Amino acid sequence: KMSTSTSNAHINANPSALLMTLPSYNASAKYRLLWGEAPKTCKAVCASLPMTSVCFHGRNSGDEALTITPSPILGVPQDNSENVTTEHKMGDLYFGLEEAGKSYGGCSPGESASELCWFYGPAGLAQYWVSQHGPPHTEPPFVRETARLNCFATLVEETNFYDSCRKTQRKGETEIII
Repeated sequence: KMSTSTSNAHINANPSALLMTLPSYNASAKYRLLWGEAPKTCKAVCASLPMTSVCFHGRNSGDEALTITPSPILGVPQDNSENVTTEHKMGDLYFGLEEAGKSYGGCSPGESASELCWFYGPAGLAQYWVSQHGPPHTEPPFVRETARLNCFATLVEETNFYDSCRKTQRKGETEIII
């Protein structure tokens, strides 16, 4: 179940924070948006809100949880102008675009997809599989590559959010509202 509102006119154009909730766990996390460091990412993500999706454990990435946005968020640079990093840590919220054919499998095989991800523990690093032969990444051997993600928000407070995300390792996906 993934949906997004058809009218976002009532939402503040530049909100200072983003609230993520996991209703089935009565869990939430509030993140402060980093408009100064990642303005295009903040704008693009906020324009896609509110959204309801599912979050799940990042199977290649340790203590990572993520949600795929209902529609890909395109046109956001993943470079230093948007606070890109390959060092992922607990307490930060990241945006990533996975273009079709960029990796083996991936979050939406054969299609471009964007994700929001966060780390619920200290042992996490977002990674994906690529072929040593290059695109379209269908031929073995495969190696892991660290994802370049835009850090666009930092944790202000959380209630049972990280512990609930940890449960997705064994219990699968759960609804998330942002």
